[in-house]
Amino acid sequence: MIAHLRGELVAAGADSVVIDVAGVGYRCLVPASTRSRLPAQGATVQLYTYLQVREDALTLYGFLTPAEYDLFELLLRVDGIGPKVALAVLSTTDPESFRRAVAFEDITALCRVPGIGKKTAQRLVLELKDKIGSLPAAPGMPDGLPAAAKGPAGDAWAEAAEALCALGYSRSEAVAALARARAEAGEEPSVETLVRLGLKQLYRG
Repeated sequence: MIAHLRGELVAAGADSVVIDVAGVGYRCLVPASTRSRLPAQGATVQLYTYLQVREDALTLYGFLTPAEYDLFELLLRVDGIGPKVALAVLSTTDPESFRRAVAFEDITALCRVPGIGKKTAQRLVLELKDKIGSLPAAPGMPDGLPAAAKGPAGDAWAEAAEALCALGYSRSEAVAALARARAEAGEEPSVETLVRLGLKQLYRG
C-alpha cells in the first residue's frame, strides 16, 4: 500500500491533485478540507494516502492530516458508505466535529452531509459510536451557564457547551441554548442529555 506521497504539487483541480514524486505523477482524489489548505503550485506537499484496489482501477485518496485519513478509513468500514460519501463527510465537517456528532447521536448534523440521509446517519451512529473515541473533558466552565451548573453536574454543562461549539455554534449561542434548556434538564443531567436539549433549542432558533 502507498502510505503517503511527498513531492511537488504540479496540479490542483476541484477535487483532485497531481503530485510529482521522483518524476512520476500521482493523481489523488482529495476532500475540500485538504484542497483548501494546499500550498501553491510548485511547492512541496505531503499527503497521507489510501489506495483503493478494484478490478478495473487503482484509485488514490489523499489527506493533509492523519486525523482526516483515519476518519476516511473508518467510514469505509461502515456498510453502505463508499469513498464518495466519505469524502463528502470530510468536505463538509472536520474529524472532531463529526466525532462529536456521532458520540451525541446528532442525526440532524450528520444529515447535513451530502449523500447522508436519516437512515444512513442512524447507521453511522450505530456502527461508529463505540469506535469513535471518548470525548475530551472541557477545560473550564463557560460564563453564562445556569447557576445550577456550579453544582455536581457542572462538568456536564461545561462539556455540553464545548460540544455545541465543536458542532459549529458560537459560545454565546451554546450558552444561551443551554440556559433555555435548564427547565427540562433536571437536577443532574448527563452531557448527552444537555447536548440534545441544547440542539433542540438551537434548531428552534
